[in-house]
Amino acid sequence: MSKELEIVIGLEVHVQLDTRSKIFCSCSTGFGALPNTNICPVCCGYPGVLPVLNKKALFLALRVCLALNCKINRRIYFERKNYFYPDLPKNYQISQYALPLGEDGILLISSGKEINIKRVHLEEDAGKLIHRKDYSLVDFNRAGIPLLEIVTYPDINTPQEAFDYLTQLKLTLQYIGASTCDMEKGYLRCDANISLREKGENNLGTKVELKNMNTFRGVRDALEYEVKRQTKIIEKGEKIYQETRLWDPSQGKTFSMRRKEEAHDYRYFPEPDLVDFKIEEEWIERERSLIGELPLTRKKRILKDYQLQEEEVDVIVSSRWLADFFEKACSYFKDYKKIASWLIGPFLEIFYTEGSDWSKIKITPKSFSKVVEYFSTGKLNNLGAKKVLAKIFTNNADVDKVIEEEGLAQVSGEEELIKFVEEAIVANPNPVNDYLRGKQQAVMFLVGWVMKKSRGKANPKVVREMLEKKLREKGGGND
Repeated sequence: MSKELEIVIGLEVHVQLDTRSKIFCSCSTGFGALPNTNICPVCCGYPGVLPVLNKKALFLALRVCLALNCKINRRIYFERKNYFYPDLPKNYQISQYALPLGEDGILLISSGKEINIKRVHLEEDAGKLIHRKDYSLVDFNRAGIPLLEIVTYPDINTPQEAFDYLTQLKLTLQYIGASTCDMEKGYLRCDANISLREKGENNLGTKVELKNMNTFRGVRDALEYEVKRQTKIIEKGEKIYQETRLWDPSQGKTFSMRRKEEAHDYRYFPEPDLVDFKIEEEWIERERSLIGELPLTRKKRILKDYQLQEEEVDVIVSSRWLADFFEKACSYFKDYKKIASWLIGPFLEIFYTEGSDWSKIKITPKSFSKVVEYFSTGKLNNLGAKKVLAKIFTNNADVDKVIEEEGLAQVSGEEELIKFVEEAIVANPNPVNDYLRGKQQAVMFLVGWVMKKSRGKANPKVVREMLEKKLREKGGGND
C-alpha cells in the first residue's frame, strides 16, 4: 500500500522596486535601454567606488514589510554575498542576511489561509546573460537594480495555493505602489522549493529548487509536474536528490540544472562601504499611512457595499486603477450592477484592444457612467453605447457631442419607427408567415431588418413590441 504524501512548498520572490534610479548609484532603472548604457563605475564594481543607498528603495521596502505584517528590525546592515557568475561584475552581491529589514510576516490568501513569511530583505540585481548559439553576451543594465526578496516559510501545501499566494502578493505590491510587478519585463520573478514527506511526518523531505518560471501559471504547472515526478520516485523506493531544476514550458516538464548534496555556502560578511542603518519611527509611521486599503479588504467591502457577484468583484479588484475607477463611476450612476457589467465587458474589451496600458485611458469615471446611464435609460442602444465608449476611450471627448456628431441617439418613438416596422412586414413575407404559424423567434429577423434600415438607431425592444402588435393585428388578433 502506497504512503499518503504531503506536499511542502516554499517560495522566494524577487520584486523590482519602483524607483527611477538603482539601489546604490544614480543610474536609470528604465526598461528597454540599449545594452550596457544604464551603467556606471559603481554598479559595474570598479575598484575604489562607494555605494550610496537609495532612500526611496528603503522606504518602499519598509512599506512592503508593513503591508505584510512583518516585524521590522530597527537596525539593519548590508552584507556581501560572494559568488562568481559572468553577469555579476563585482563577484559579490550586496544583500542582507543576518539582519533583514522585515521578518515573520503574514499574507492572507483568498481561501482564508495565512501564509507565513520568513524574511523580507533588500538587495541588488545582477546583470543579464544573452545566450547565442556559440557564445553568450552580457548586459549589465540590470546590475544594481533595487530588488526586494520575499521568502515564505514552507507553509504552502498545493500548487494552487502557490498560485493564490503569488496572485495576492502581486496585487498587494501593486496596491501599495511598491512595484508594477510587470513579469514580462522581469520585475517579478519567483523560485520555488518543493519536497514531499509522509503525512504526519515533521521533518522535511529532500528539497528541489525550481527556476525559470516566468508566469504564475508556469509556477503552478511546474509544481504540479514535480509532485508527480517525486511521487513516482518515492513509490519506487528510490532516492530524491537535492538539486536545482529548470522548468521547460514547451515540454511541460522540469529537467536537472545542477545537483548538490549540501546547501551552497555564499560566504556572507558585512559590506564595509555601507554604514549600519537605523530605521526611524517617523519613517515607519509615514509608510504605514501610505499603504491604504489592501486588496482582500477592498474585495470584502465592495462585495458588501455594491451587492455584486464574487466573480465580478475579483475582476474589479484585480487592479487598483480599475477598482478606483469603478467606485468613482458608481458615485455618478447608482446602478452598480450595470456599471460593473459594462466595466468588465465592453470597457475591458477596448482596454485590451488598445494595448493593456492604463496610462492610455483618458475616459473619466463620470463620462463612462454617463454612457452606461444613457444605455440604461434607452437614449443609446447597445451598439451605440459601445461606439461612444470606443470613441472617447483615449481622448475623453464629450459624450453628448459624440452622440450628436455620429447620429447615435436611439430612436424609441413609435411615430419615428412605424415606417420601418411597416416596411419590414411588407418586405419579408416568409418570416411574417413563420411568425403567424407560431414560430415566435421569426420576429427577431424582422427586428434585425429594422435595425439595419435605421442604421442601428432603433430601440430593439420598442421595435419588437411594435412588430408583434402589428403581426397580431394582421393575424386576426391571435397569438
